[in-house]
Parts: sequence; structure tokens; C-alpha cells
Amino acid sequence: MEPNAGDPATTYFAPAERATEEELRTARDQFLSNRIASTVLEGVPDPVIVLNRERQIVACNSSFLGIAGKADAEELLGVRPGEAAYCLYRGEGPGGCGTGEHCVECGAVNAILACLESGQPVTRECRLQTAGEADGGALDLMVRASIVPIEDRDFVVVALRDISGEKRRRVLERVFFHDVLNTATGIYSLAWLLNDTEQDVEEEAEAKQDLLHLSQQISDEIAAQRQLLAAERGELKLKVSEVSVSEVLDKVIAAYRRHNVARGRELQLGPAPAVSIETDATLLQRVLGNLVKNALEATPEGGATRVWAEEHPGEIIFRVANPAVMPESIQRQVFQRSFTTKGGTGRGIGTHSVKLFTERYLGGKVDFTSTEPDGTVFSVTLPRP
Repeated sequence: MEPNAGDPATTYFAPAERATEEELRTARDQFLSNRIASTVLEGVPDPVIVLNRERQIVACNSSFLGIAGKADAEELLGVRPGEAAYCLYRGEGPGGCGTGEHCVECGAVNAILACLESGQPVTRECRLQTAGEADGGALDLMVRASIVPIEDRDFVVVALRDISGEKRRRVLERVFFHDVLNTATGIYSLAWLLNDTEQDVEEEAEAKQDLLHLSQQISDEIAAQRQLLAAERGELKLKVSEVSVSEVLDKVIAAYRRHNVARGRELQLGPAPAVSIETDATLLQRVLGNLVKNALEATPEGGATRVWAEEHPGEIIFRVANPAVMPESIQRQVFQRSFTTKGGTGRGIGTHSVKLFTERYLGGKVDFTSTEPDGTVFSVTLPRP
């Protein structure tokens, strides 16, 4: 059982108090002694956990043991769900899982609290960032919490269904049915224009340049998705070489100055140190490109997105800034795989891939600030031996 840190009465969200070890063992024995309850628990194919009113695990089935990487349910007695699943924010609050600032947006915690309050089954979607290697450190779960009374005690039975595959499929559908189709339509329109109408030399040269850019864009979209899938499976291979910081920024700016998300917006290139780093140039450009694209989408028409780099002792920091400020609720979810501020389904893959590529493959760190009057600034820090 993980101990509380600090004052157990203090919390940013859910109650921090925990049951004593004696109370936990009594609750566990009471649940497992009910033959129907224990039989149903193990008969469910999806991962299932049984909680006390303090949101601590008193029992679970073998499917959940696989998620937690444990051989025996005894090892999870008293642990909270996010602690068992290695949530990145499990230690953020004073009382562990459920008590941190990020927990406000957690679908699992909200489902459990709502179930405890209403006494009725509650279903929520949960986007979980984990410290595990599987699936790129991201899980999308459908969480259903139900009250099961046994004798004089209420238990919360929580069933977890992994919907990560469904979410990933929606992302691919969006890419291929929306982004790629739009780009392909642009290519067709330019090809038709060049073939069926007479152009002056300058117009023809511009159309050919646009055609070349759109062709590269559609190729990049497909390559980006293949690269992300490989990264989430742990199969991505790096090609490390000496890379000029200024050249990386030049290529990113060139790729997005003519992109459709840059229409009506200015993309500014700031200073960059005349130094090189050892890294995978393609992956770094993908990381910065995703941040630039997101920044342009957040920049109001007529505004500017700025990109620059700084040299610090032992590291290089790339920064991408836009004038918009994100609400706190968005800031708490910005790196989750399927979270999006744009609406629709299957979106929200850019910042997740930025974090995955940078921190698991490039050996760096990603963070951001979002305040008035500076706007939102994402920073990618890479080591420079």
C-alpha cells in the first residue's frame, strides 16, 4: 500500500484519506467470501477492480493484474487505480491517485466519484498517460463504475475496456479521409489548371511550386502516421547524425510557410545558435513541425507564430510560440493522445507524438507555458554533449 504524502486531509480534487490496513483486509475478505461476486469478478474478460469507498483496491481479476504487471492481487491491496496503472500523475497530489491537479480531468476518478455520490452506474471515457512502454505510454479506456452492496458494505466495481485501437483507427480515418483527401483534391485542382488552361510564365511556375509542395505534404502525412505507429510499438529506429540547429529550423519554416494552416498568419523565424547537435534530424523536424502546425492553428488570423532556438550549458532549447492562452482544463490534458480542442472525433495526436518522440526516442524533454501576455510557448529541450 502506497503511503500518503503530506497532510492526508489536503487534496486538489478527490478525498485523500485512506483506509487502514486492517480495514482493507476486512473489506477484501468480505467481498471474496461472497461466492457469486468472486466468481463473476474472474469471469469477466475485461480488467476489473473492486474498490472501497476510499477508492482503494481490495480485489481485482487476473486481466487487471496483467495491466499492473503483478502476479498476485495481494500486491495491489490498498493501492488506488492510477497507482496500479502507473499513471504519470499518480504522485502529483498529497494523497496519490485522484488528489492531484491533473486528476480533475481524469475520467476514471470522475466516474468513481459520481458513482459513489449517486449510487448508480456511471460510465466515462478516460485518457491515461502512463510510465509504461506499451502503446507509447498512452491508454484510452472506457470506465464503468457500479455499486455492489455486500452485507453492510458498499463496493465500487470498476470495469475497464481498452478502446485505444478504436481511437487510433479514428485518428487514421481523420488523416486519410480528411487531411490526405483535402491535399489530394488540391493536387488534382492544380494539375487540372496546368493541363487545361493557358498560364503566363510566372503563374505557371507558382502553380508548379504549389503542386510540388502539396505532393510533399501528402507524403509527409502518411510517413508521419507510419512513424508514430512504429514509435508506439517500440519499433522506431533512429538515424542519428550531426545536425545544424539553424538548418533544422529553416526546413521546418519552409515546410509550413505555404501550408494551408498558415493562410492569413505570419510564421516568423527567430534567432538560432550556429551550433550542431547529435540527433535524428527527421524525427526532430517532425516534432517541431507538429508544434508549428498546432501553433498556427491556434494563432488568430493576422497574428504571428514564432520559432527560435537557444543555446544553454549542455543543451539546446527549441521554442514555438503563439499569442493564444490555453484554459487550465486544456493545459492539464494537452499531451493526452486523443484529446483535442478542435472538436470532431479521432483528433488530438500531435502533442502526444511530440512528447513520445522527444522523451522516449530523442532523449529530451517537452514542456510549455501558457500565460498572459506571453501566450503559449512550447519548449523542446535536447541534450548537447
